[in-house]
Amino acid sequence: MDHTQMSWKEDNVLARLHNSVDNVTLAVGQALTNPTEQSIQNAEDMIERANRSVEMALESRGDMEPISTLQEQLHQNKERLNTLQ
Repeated sequence: MDHTQMSWKEDNVLARLHNSVDNVTLAVGQALTNPTEQSIQNAEDMIERANRSVEMALESRGDMEPISTLQEQLHQNKERLNTLQ
């Protein structure tokens, strides 16, 4: 595999992780605005999926700055959601 393919794959993984964390941020915002059981559960499910994705990215790519930044954002969202419980 050449460098261009590797770079594209890295960008693709980071873009998907970024989208996942952005979706978590939106879901947590919705849960905080309208704290129904469904909105809270949806945010928790999204956090769980995004967390698994970040963990897998860290395992396969190592501790890259963009991944650790996304992990921190995810952690902050989790803390915000925990204020409801």
